[in-house]
Amino acid sequence: MFGYVRINKMDLTFREFDYYKGYYCGLCKYLKENHGEVSRLSLNYDITFLILILTALYKLDSDITYERCIANPLKKKMRIVNEITEYAASMNILLSYYKLEDNLYDDNGIKDKLAYELYKGKLKKAYEKYPQKAEYIKQQLGNLRELEKQESKSIDKVSNTFGNLMGEIFVYKKDEYEQNLRNIGFNLGKYIYILDAYEDLEEDNKKGRYNPFIDYIDKKEELKNKVDRLISMSLGMATKNIEQLNLEFNKSIIDNIIYSGVYLRYKSILEKGCESNVQ
Repeated sequence: MFGYVRINKMDLTFREFDYYKGYYCGLCKYLKENHGEVSRLSLNYDITFLILILTALYKLDSDITYERCIANPLKKKMRIVNEITEYAASMNILLSYYKLEDNLYDDNGIKDKLAYELYKGKLKKAYEKYPQKAEYIKQQLGNLRELEKQESKSIDKVSNTFGNLMGEIFVYKKDEYEQNLRNIGFNLGKYIYILDAYEDLEEDNKKGRYNPFIDYIDKKEELKNKVDRLISMSLGMATKNIEQLNLEFNKSIIDNIIYSGVYLRYKSILEKGCESNVQ
């Protein structure tokens, strides 16, 4: 369900791209060092965006190092880590574990079973650090599962539930930024859920799985226009709340994501076109 909040690499400078990858690599290596190799399997760009936003908002000092990686052992890559990296890694673990748990209710597939067993041992550390967040994530995924069991056709109900989950994850602490951050997470969550449902419609129909857009299986153009409107509204609200934060640090990378990368991502999926510019 994740991976829809991305950059447009072609519109970033080399320096900006290096910093973006630095946050991503920092999260990747932090997961490995603190939660084990398996935790990196769930690494996604959406959580990297969370690090960008929170680091910029709270103006945090970061440790920047250059290290080799198994993906590119010949060249050292920038690695950026700060206190948000730890928070984001924990949220990544909690999301992955409870999503796998949720998947077992749906498909009970062998891959999900194996991954779930591996993640069991990784949950304890993240849960103990953020028990309220963990319970909220579990609760919202449970609410979502109930709506799916009822075969709800209300895209607002199901996407709002996932939006609530993401809104809670974006709130790092109780302060004057809480509502803006919650709104950003909520609207990005709606965007992620809606686009994922749209992209999976054909496969869900073939496999007899739940999809809130199932009534549109033979009305593709109507659905495309509906999804375009829904996503435009959600992204517009997310962007408005991001602008209200008056971010300065990381601003060019954040702007690239919200004004270009995300737009290209969802438009390319709507049109089933080329995604070569979206990394």
